[in-house]
Amino acid sequence: MVELELLHQRMNDALASSELDSPHKRNLLDETLSIIDEDLPDADLKLMSKVLHEIHHGLEVFKPYQAWRKVSVFGSARTQEDHPQYQQAKACGKALRDAGFMVITGGGPGMMQAANEGAGRKVSFGIGINLPMEQQLNPVVHDSPRSFECQYFFTRKLFFLKESDAVILTPGGFGTFDEGFELLTLLQTGRNPPIPVIMLEAPGDNFWGPFLHSWVRRLMDDGLISHEDIQLIYHTDDAHKAVQHIEKYYTNYHSFRYVGKYALLRINNPLSDIALKRLNAEFSDVLHEGKIEQVFHWPDNDDTCYAHYPRLRMKLKHHRMNVLPLLIQRMNALYLQEH
Repeated sequence: MVELELLHQRMNDALASSELDSPHKRNLLDETLSIIDEDLPDADLKLMSKVLHEIHHGLEVFKPYQAWRKVSVFGSARTQEDHPQYQQAKACGKALRDAGFMVITGGGPGMMQAANEGAGRKVSFGIGINLPMEQQLNPVVHDSPRSFECQYFFTRKLFFLKESDAVILTPGGFGTFDEGFELLTLLQTGRNPPIPVIMLEAPGDNFWGPFLHSWVRRLMDDGLISHEDIQLIYHTDDAHKAVQHIEKYYTNYHSFRYVGKYALLRINNPLSDIALKRLNAEFSDVLHEGKIEQVFHWPDNDDTCYAHYPRLRMKLKHHRMNVLPLLIQRMNALYLQEH
């Protein structure tokens, strides 16, 4: 009881301190105090403590590499080294490394190890998972400062998506489809920043073809997804084309954030008035109100490292968030036409 009272006093002192320069720090302390004061079962407290620890640890692992773009590669843990799919994933990892990307995998064997092998240890991350059956991190990322293990799939997937500037889906089983469907759902609903999604297979393998040409088409024909949703996916059997697709996506597009009701696309270079006018004409039907505006040094509460980037500011219709990748690709094309 004495220890609990001392903890309360320390946290209340912290809340009253002027050193808490962020409202998020205050919210975190407030929430922690609220949890401590509640009579929660030990199992629930263990869950929250473990999740917080995993998130904190993962953030520390990725913190030194925020300036590097990263690509998550998903795929089966069961694929053998002599399989063409394995060799394709390895070639993809190498192509990503040569293009300046870091590579994130689940750290296991199979396609994950192949991508890490191609990329090499120095630019590889491995986010493992504790499973009832033993599965160790692959030799490339084992004992690397860029690897760690999670107890929960949801914290693991949080880092896959939070830290990724693109995702490549290679042939895999339930886990690969789970990760792919979750990402597509988040992109469709605007809950994940727009990023390229590539379905990559070995030449002549046609692993993803039946899925795209049968199930996805059926979903579209039945009105369960829209035509724009299909445009979220790029399908290829060429590792270099997969990497080129990612590079092209970031020709002028930099990053994304929400501020209130506005969607903001940070861009590397400003658009001309003519390009902006064409973008508005082609995407006026997806705007809730107003128009696509180009703004500078706004908003004031953006991270300082992004202060110099121009932004495209717009109010999108809630059910049209899936057009963001199309808008980005068109914006990139208009920029390239003039440069």
